[in-house]
Amino acid sequence: MKKVLCALGLMFTAVSSALATTYPLTIENCGYQETFTRPPERVVALGQNTVEILLLLGLQKQVVASALLADQRLPQLAEQNAKIKTLTVEIPSLESVLAQNPDFVPAQLPLLLGPESKVARREDLATVGVNSYVSPGMCATKKVTAICTAAGKSCGI
Repeated sequence: MKKVLCALGLMFTAVSSALATTYPLTIENCGYQETFTRPPERVVALGQNTVEILLLLGLQKQVVASALLADQRLPQLAEQNAKIKTLTVEIPSLESVLAQNPDFVPAQLPLLLGPESKVARREDLATVGVNSYVSPGMCATKKVTAICTAAGKSCGI
């Protein structure tokens, strides 16, 4: 029994070590390379699902503001959502985002942080030292279409 407990302990120690993030960390996101020198401390989340994902990950302390919010929100996050500053329920201005002194701005849609963005281009944020992230499902529509087309063809559709 002691050997089993010891083995389980070592296994969980190995898992927790494997999950630790080391910095600097460079990720590829929607065709952009983002390098994080440390974990984000001041996050402005653009889009309701972005806010809720961050809250579900336990990052409430880091989320200083949000924008582009839906009328309906996850009921289990109501209390946490209420504690986050709302810049606007619509599309925010770049100035209002930068006024929060963010070091990270994740967005739900390329419309918010894309080449033809209503807020800013990702390059604009990088210029002032702010990392960004766009929901990959929203920026990879061509890839998803290609995958679906290939899957359909392989099934004779």
